Amino acid sequence: MAVVLQDAFIFETDIRDNIRLDNMEYTDEDVKRALIDVGGQALVKRGIDQRIFEKGNNLSQGEKQVISFARAYIRNPKILILDEATSNIDTETEKLIQKGVEKLKEDRTTFIIAHRLSTIKDVDKIIVLHKGRIIERGNHESLILQDGFYKNMYDEQMRNQ
Repeated sequence: MAVVLQDAFIFETDIRDNIRLDNMEYTDEDVKRALIDVGGQALVKRGIDQRIFEKGNNLSQGEKQVISFARAYIRNPKILILDEATSNIDTETEKLIQKGVEKLKEDRTTFIIAHRLSTIKDVDKIIVLHKGRIIERGNHESLILQDGFYKNMYDEQMRNQ
């Protein structure tokens, strides 16, 4: 199982070790492939031996999340939990890494916790919680047709983009 959280924890080391987490079984090629597969081509171009400062201060929020996605992806978990994994990045960056998120979700059971509904639009099943209770469930299209809470949230978010 792997978890990608809202706030990516980044270690003060290089990109390679932030993804490998001391697991020496992962080669440089494995690290590069994981980064590329989750949308981190720019990080690969800069070099996986790039030193990361304290708390990742020399990285953007999007770059931190890409490293976090690659860290999960390289482990090939059977279960993946994305807990608001794209909420701290702007919508432009989200669009850039969305293909990477799709790749990360392939061939595994994925639980996505999200307020940004664009991140869950293409999933098999959406469970809408309100005040701790399940109030709606279905896929995006069926929830839009229900014209309920989910549709109102979705319409509001689309207006604000």
